[in-house]
Amino acid sequence: MKFGVTRAAWRAVAIAVSAIALGAPAAAAQDPPTAAVAGLVFDSTAMRPLVGARVAVMGTSAVGTTDEGGRFLLRDVPTGEYWISFFHPRLQELGVSAPPRQLELTAGSTANAILSVPSEETLLLGWCLAEQPPAGSAAIAGFVTDSITGVPMPRAIVTAERIGGIPGLRPVEVRTDDAGYFRMCAVRGDVDVRLQASFGTSSGRSVEVYVPSGTARLQDLVLLMSAEGTLSGYVRDYVTNDPVSGAVVSVAGTTGSTLTDITGRFVLDGLPPGRHLVTTDHIAFEERTDSVTIFSEETVDIEVRMATEALEVEGLVVTARTRFGRTSLAGDAKRADFISREEIEALLPRVTATEDLLRNMNTPGMRIRNVYQMDQLTGVMVPALCIEVSRRAGGEGCQPAAVALNDVLIPFPEQFLQDLDPNIIDRIEILSPIDAQFQFGTAAGNGVVAIYTR
Repeated sequence: MKFGVTRAAWRAVAIAVSAIALGAPAAAAQDPPTAAVAGLVFDSTAMRPLVGARVAVMGTSAVGTTDEGGRFLLRDVPTGEYWISFFHPRLQELGVSAPPRQLELTAGSTANAILSVPSEETLLLGWCLAEQPPAGSAAIAGFVTDSITGVPMPRAIVTAERIGGIPGLRPVEVRTDDAGYFRMCAVRGDVDVRLQASFGTSSGRSVEVYVPSGTARLQDLVLLMSAEGTLSGYVRDYVTNDPVSGAVVSVAGTTGSTLTDITGRFVLDGLPPGRHLVTTDHIAFEERTDSVTIFSEETVDIEVRMATEALEVEGLVVTARTRFGRTSLAGDAKRADFISREEIEALLPRVTATEDLLRNMNTPGMRIRNVYQMDQLTGVMVPALCIEVSRRAGGEGCQPAAVALNDVLIPFPEQFLQDLDPNIIDRIEILSPIDAQFQFGTAAGNGVVAIYTR
């Protein structure tokens, strides 16, 4: 009897071992309960779904990627309490990490999660927190761009001044970075503030804002840097050289469009600076499109030749360029902002100083005065030359243009010009403030007198 029980026990053990070896299910080997997580990842700084973000449930192997709509779905996530977060290169660009969110997952359920890149206001407050601003402060940030071209303006000055402020309270002042972005963390909150951008002698439209303490506001500003240009010229027959009247001349991307007169002449005003596509069309000729670049406050004179059929003809001919809106259609092909060596030699018999050459250029907007200024070395008032080339210049003070000799800015230019021998000069070019700043930087905010020697 005892022997039979022993054999039966061994038989049961053998059966169980065989079942495990063959993969038969057992109560101890059942899968643990799971859940699912579905949701959306959103970029609050760009106000659009974030595509290609890697979403992970921390402490598990559940990982997924958002689709084109920013959506994700993670299946078979073990039940329990977890933190969920995401990663995307956009976070690296902003220099922030994604805030995680806590979820409680129950068996057989699908939890919903909305994840997002912090808004620009939230990021701004976070950045400013590191600067430890005074109590009652608010934050303001934005971009400064040119009013006409929309180009960001690096190194521009942004000022925030309290409206009806306390006497002696200094305004907050910062500079834009290389991308034209500015950030102010110590603006007085709960009061009306006037924001304004400036660059050299140029300034922008002021904006009045109200920002509660402890909050942030995004406010872009514009600078009145560029001025419109003018495109003018003649349209002629390629074969006969006769004027073409009634041709339609238009500039792509603008409202500029006009007809040529009986002499083939046209004028288009109010064009923004930059490269433009100019289309010339006439019922008797093949339409043609040309490219021309117009700078701020410049008049470009061109000549367009049209053929009756598509031919390999030369492009448009730029006959003259003049700055500050001066035109040269009336037989004056001389640039008013430039003087050549030939023109200098013609003037040398009757001039004795470089300032005489400048006065003979008759550049519109250029103002030349003899003034007294304090010598920075001795502190003594000495005679000096004040040259202003900005159309916004004037008044009792002096906003002098910088002076560059062979593309190098000269210190103490007011006295340098008085001592410079005009006989060694090869050419002189007057650069307006915006052109000067693009070539020489903010030190040339009032324009440049560019002198080149022989």
